[in-house]
Amino acid sequence: MSKPINSHQIKDDIQKAYDDIAGVYLTWTQPSHKTRLSYLDIMLRSFDTAKRNGQINILELGCGAGVPCTQLLASHKYINVTANDISSAQIALAKERLPETVNLIQGDMMGLEFGQEQFDAVLAMYSIFHLPRDEQTIMLRRIFDWLKPGGKLLANFAEAGFESVSNPSWLGGTKGAMHWSGWGRDETRRILQDIGFAIEIDEVVVDSEEVKGVPRDVAFHWIIANKLLKTGSS
Repeated sequence: MSKPINSHQIKDDIQKAYDDIAGVYLTWTQPSHKTRLSYLDIMLRSFDTAKRNGQINILELGCGAGVPCTQLLASHKYINVTANDISSAQIALAKERLPETVNLIQGDMMGLEFGQEQFDAVLAMYSIFHLPRDEQTIMLRRIFDWLKPGGKLLANFAEAGFESVSNPSWLGGTKGAMHWSGWGRDETRRILQDIGFAIEIDEVVVDSEEVKGVPRDVAFHWIIANKLLKTGSS
């Protein structure tokens, strides 16, 4: 019989782990910047001229040190950025790299509260898969509620399905532990569609990672999805 998943312990572990390796992680993630920015560019280009001439509200879940995506978002005067991370050390790094106009919120993303239809887009790169799987589904439903009609979700997930994987010494960390879980590509797609998202981009990208000098390829499921515009009589 499998041991029940303790969500509180997982979040405590992850916060301690990211606090411990924040600087190392910032350097380690550099090879993924090109992929992150390429999808962000696709999403930003999808906003029409009228929106770019006004104001766009974007939420980023798991912003880390704010490099490179939060920095890019904050460089656009037409974008209001709210960015969240569970790690206080990551938020401290982000404060050093981002303008004061960015609204930084430290804490578990599951504790965030926003009004309905508040954001034009929500980003979640390399972050949602740290939640237990049931919480991933809850978070995606909340994101749907937070998005305005026509709003965009840009996120990546584990390509494979697995209930839980943990590592107490990831990237040389000595505190807490890192945790990951995933529904897998097919189930994640089904969950998003059941919630009401229209999937625009559904791709797998393989990252070449190196941990403790050992290279490995890790597949991630990248999604850009759209909250369908409301229909009804005029």
